[in-house]
Amino acid sequence: MNAPDVLQNIRSKHPVAYVVLYLFVGWALLVIITNAIAFGAELLIASSDQPVVKWEATDECTDGSRTIYYNSPSLYQEFKVKIKDSKIVDAELGSLLTIGATVNAEQVEHTDSHATYRIDLSILGRPSRTCLLECDVHGTTLHMSEIQMRPGKEISS
Repeated sequence: MNAPDVLQNIRSKHPVAYVVLYLFVGWALLVIITNAIAFGAELLIASSDQPVVKWEATDECTDGSRTIYYNSPSLYQEFKVKIKDSKIVDAELGSLLTIGATVNAEQVEHTDSHATYRIDLSILGRPSRTCLLECDVHGTTLHMSEIQMRPGKEISS
């Protein structure tokens, strides 16, 4: 007996067990997708004057705008920073897309040397994780990083 026949047999003889199995498999897939936010992820940067996306997590800290990207199979987030005289002068929200998760909150904060785009995600109505997409100015270089935290976890400085 092959797998489709077994499922058909369970469905016809035990419909409640089939529904429970169906719900469990759907839930398991959702958990796998949303917990794999970092799997296959890319951390990218693009300059306003160069349409080329860099695959490195650093860029020259010259005047202009940069778009900071984080892309994984279940999360895409980006934000924009404006740089003048090797300082961050503005940061603003960009695009955000999630699969299998709901965004509870999002915010962008910046100082002259650091910018953070924070999103709080929930899965099935329960807080799941916080994702921080950040960039820092170190001398003449702009560095990017991405941090994921579970609820209740704090970042140590």
